Amino acid sequence: MTLGSIDYKIEGGDFAKLLAAFTKEKLIYSGLRENEDHLTLNVSFEHSFSFERLCRKEGYEPKRTAYHGMLKLYRSIIKRPGLIAGAVLSVLLMVYYSNVILTIKVDTDDPIIYGKIIDVLNADGVKAGAYIPDIDLVIEERSLKRQIDEVAWAGISRTGSGIAVDILEAVEAEKGITVGMPCHLVACEDGVIDDIELIDGQLMKCLGSGVTKGEIVVSGKIVTENSEWTKDGEVITSKTRYVRSIGKIRGTFIRTMVFEQPFDTEEKVLTGEKKKLSYFEIFSARIPLHTKISDGYYETAKEEKHFPEIGDFILPFGFTEIDLREFDIRSQVLDKNEALSRAEQAAYRYEQNFLTPYEIRGRSAKPEFTDDGVRLTVNYELYGDLCKESDFFIPKYIVPDLETVQKENVQDSENY
Repeated sequence: MTLGSIDYKIEGGDFAKLLAAFTKEKLIYSGLRENEDHLTLNVSFEHSFSFERLCRKEGYEPKRTAYHGMLKLYRSIIKRPGLIAGAVLSVLLMVYYSNVILTIKVDTDDPIIYGKIIDVLNADGVKAGAYIPDIDLVIEERSLKRQIDEVAWAGISRTGSGIAVDILEAVEAEKGITVGMPCHLVACEDGVIDDIELIDGQLMKCLGSGVTKGEIVVSGKIVTENSEWTKDGEVITSKTRYVRSIGKIRGTFIRTMVFEQPFDTEEKVLTGEKKKLSYFEIFSARIPLHTKISDGYYETAKEEKHFPEIGDFILPFGFTEIDLREFDIRSQVLDKNEALSRAEQAAYRYEQNFLTPYEIRGRSAKPEFTDDGVRLTVNYELYGDLCKESDFFIPKYIVPDLETVQKENVQDSENY
């Protein structure tokens, strides 16, 4: 396969000696034309260097006048360095973007699960612009299954310049129907009963009495006895029915919590360094326009999106800028007052998050300092719900005719 040919023009007088040299060297050429003072011919590119060397040996200087074939295309490209640079840059970008994440596809229709998956991947550094060969997909699959309860199985595969996350959602087993199922009201704290609102069930404790955790306060098993006297003596008959205990049992109880704060701790300190990330977004693809930032700890200070709008319609492409602030995790030694203050803050957060359903009637705190830190013991006197429902099942041999029992229970419920 030839790369092309070159047209030559040779000026001079007598060309007989030159043509004889061509024949002697068996030079291949075509289109030979001889005029009075010059000679024109066409030589393939493969023989052009031998041709030029032979002409100079015989005392002639050949001039190139035209190029043909691939040689002509090559020379036209050489004259346009921008085109070459663009082609080289395109190849480099193709190699680069074939190894970075541009899109993340998640196989789920649940927006909540989708958001959780994206959050976990982002926290692990698996996001647009991440270098795919540096990512261990098996570890990310395990991370998704470990951190998201709704995901029973996860598989991550590479798809060109992106990744695809396939999941199997965890399907909870259907809960049994509890309406009409008998249950007790069982104490969930050690306390004293202050208020009773009973709709159905057998009260086992009276107002003002103490209860222990796990003790039945209202029973769903109601036993009624009738006594009759006959000539043979007293005859006692009993009747048992099972109901769903319904009511509110409120009381006062004591809850003790311990909050510990070591003297040696770590805190986040801003270093003052700032980084800016720029992306070009088109549809769901995010193309990074920045170089790789140095390793470290960063938090997002601000994120701005610049997408063009036509009327009220936002076009699906634009630029995103994210400002990052670098921080460092540094060790800090607290004094006694600082450690105690942090322990009290932890107690306050506990009260705001877990004690809102109760009324705090009393609170006492006792700090204890050790060589390692402070131990804050807080005793809460709380008022609120003292019991919770506890379902139980009736053995089959006790209920020979289930339909009859269900009808009786329905009738009894209507009477109450």
